[in-house]
Amino acid sequence: MIDTRFAVGLEQGPDGSILAHSLTLPGCTAFGATAQEAVAAFQGALREWLAFMAAAGEAVPARDAELEVAVDEWVSSDCDVAAGESNACFAADLPALTAGEIDRGLRTLGDLRGRLLAGVRRQPPAVLDAETDGGWTVRQILEELARGTWWTLSRLGASPMAETPESTIGRLDTAMALAVQAFAHLPEERRGLRLELDGEEWTPRKVMRRLLWQEWALGRAAGSALAPVAEAGR
Repeated sequence: MIDTRFAVGLEQGPDGSILAHSLTLPGCTAFGATAQEAVAAFQGALREWLAFMAAAGEAVPARDAELEVAVDEWVSSDCDVAAGESNACFAADLPALTAGEIDRGLRTLGDLRGRLLAGVRRQPPAVLDAETDGGWTVRQILEELARGTWWTLSRLGASPMAETPESTIGRLDTAMALAVQAFAHLPEERRGLRLELDGEEWTPRKVMRRLLWQEWALGRAAGSALAPVAEAGR
C-alpha cells in the first residue's frame, strides 16, 4: 500500500515566515508568511512533486487520493527563509541513509537534471545569456546550481575537482558526477554521520535533502526564465 501521509518539518525565520520541508519526500519545499500559508503552499508543491515522480516511473498515490500533510517538527532558524535560506537539521535528518534511499535520491537527482538539460542544451548562448524579468540570466541560475551542488557536497566531506570545465553545462555535469560519486561510494558506517560545520549541523540525509531541493527549485527557476526568453527569440 502506498503511503498517503507526508510528514513536514517547519523552519521558522526571525520574521515569523516559514519554510515547510518534506521529511518523507526529500526536496519538496514550500514557503509561507505563516505556518498555515506554508502548509497550504506545500500541498500544491506536493502535488507537483508527485506528478513529476509518476512521470519518472515512481510509485505514487493515485491522483484522486486524499493526502495527509502532517507537521511532525517545528524549529526556529536565524536564516532569512523568505529569501530561500535554510539551516534546519530536523530529527528526521539524523537516521542513517539506507542503500535504497541513496539509490532513489540519486535517481531522482538524475531525472530532475535530465529534465532541466533537455530544455537547456538546445538553446543558443544568446538565449542563456539574455536577462530575464527576475534580473538573472538562465546561465547565472545554472551556474548557481552547479556552485550550490559543490558547496552542499562539501558538507559531506567531498572536494570539488581541482580544475572545473569552462562551460556551464560541463560544470553542471561535473557537479552531478561528484554527487553520484559521493553517495554511491559512501561507506555504510558514514551514512549516519553527524558533522557541525560553521555552526550548522549536517548529516548525509540532510545533504541529500538539500541537493534535491536545490535541483528542484533552481531547475524550475531556470525553466521558468527560459520559456519567455526562448519564445521572444523565435
